[in-house]
Amino acid sequence: MKDDEIIHSDVLNYFNSEFDALDARLKTGGLGYKERVLVSRKIDEAVHLLSPYVRSDPRARHLVRSAETLKKELLSVREMIVSQLSEHPDHQALWEAIMAKKSEEAERTP
Repeated sequence: MKDDEIIHSDVLNYFNSEFDALDARLKTGGLGYKERVLVSRKIDEAVHLLSPYVRSDPRARHLVRSAETLKKELLSVREMIVSQLSEHPDHQALWEAIMAKKSEEAERTP
């Protein structure tokens, strides 16, 4: 293996492990709104750095796709609302009422 290939592989492994760690923190609720926005910006920078390799390297292509998915999850307002409502049991009833109303409206519109 050439030195360039080793460095390339190390960079992809680094970004992969960082994205996995962020995904784990996101799923455990370890990121607040401000952190989510800052992390999504950092993901944009990483994707920008990886984009030249997407055409030639399937690992880079997969990594960029998973980073974009992670970014969408980070910026998902719905997920933040659900996590906040799940912390307070009295808010759960409110959330269920909102979702029931939304589904009723969706059924009425053709």
